[in-house]
Amino acid sequence: MIEISLRDRLIAYALLPAVTPARMRMLLEYFESLSDVCKASTRLLQGLLSIDAAAAEDILAPLRNDDIRRQVEALRSTAVTLADDDYPSLLRQIVDPPPALFFRGDPALARKPSVAMVGSRRASPYALNAAGHLAAQLVSAGIAVVSGLARGVDGASHTAALDAGGTTIAVLGTGIDVVYPRSHRRLSRAIEERGLILTEFPPGTPPLPAHFPIRNRLISGISLGTVIVEATSRSGSLITARTAAEQNREVFAVPGPIFAAGSEGPHRLIQYGAKLVHDANDILDELPGGLRLPKSEAPPPPESPLAEVLDVFRREEATHIDAAAERLGRPIASVSEAVLQLELGGWLRALPGARYVRVK
Repeated sequence: MIEISLRDRLIAYALLPAVTPARMRMLLEYFESLSDVCKASTRLLQGLLSIDAAAAEDILAPLRNDDIRRQVEALRSTAVTLADDDYPSLLRQIVDPPPALFFRGDPALARKPSVAMVGSRRASPYALNAAGHLAAQLVSAGIAVVSGLARGVDGASHTAALDAGGTTIAVLGTGIDVVYPRSHRRLSRAIEERGLILTEFPPGTPPLPAHFPIRNRLISGISLGTVIVEATSRSGSLITARTAAEQNREVFAVPGPIFAAGSEGPHRLIQYGAKLVHDANDILDELPGGLRLPKSEAPPPPESPLAEVLDVFRREEATHIDAAAERLGRPIASVSEAVLQLELGGWLRALPGARYVRVK
């Protein structure tokens, strides 16, 4: 009964605005066991956590609030708490683990070896291609790919992991019932069906800017390492890199063109000691377990005339189909047919605006 009571208490703490990550850290540091919190005085909690008497009373007896009690009852089956054996072990090691995590999908995936991949929301074709390439390689080695469901690098990483038949974990900066951005509703459903969605925020929490730096510590904390694919000098992805280093996790960076603003973040990280990533083996080398990419033969190139069309497209930049037709000196209709065959064969990926990038 005590264990169940502690579990309900921790779910309630996740719903209380007064229990911030910093205050959770203070509770963990001060009390030998979280079950001892209920034995503390209101005055002690006020002084320890710098809160008023009402907030202290909520922490002492969180289920006294009818609304909180109803929410706890509704969330028991879709929450994992610090009192549970299946709480992610890597998250237990960070200084401010959430008292509870709300989930959709398979919570067992949170205990699988994983690597975070984050980067620019306004990602270049090169970054999208690199993220997809590395994510597919990682899942082929049995690694789950963790990211934040944002546009750009995050979405490309989740999508590539699923397309490669692997697993992926999305860590939200919103409530578990809020999809942000809305354009990722279909991706969110796919992750729920074949992966895992996690958040420490209560249901209904909107995508406020202050929530995403808080979320980032979980992306790095649940992962063995974090890969920065593309980031400007002011990108939120660098916050994730910093929290990864503070959590004693590995930090990796994918280099880019020196003239691109999005290359500055990864290049500075490499200067400060992050490992440069050329392929996924550079990541696997630093992880426990001796994982390596499975050996595979390169697929035979397409035969002529598809080969000539494919040669016009690059991995590092997108090419408009009109530009491809002009370079080849062929009618657009002829090139469009060849491009469609190359896309269906997995050689090209379509981007918005009738642009394509080579993927293999």
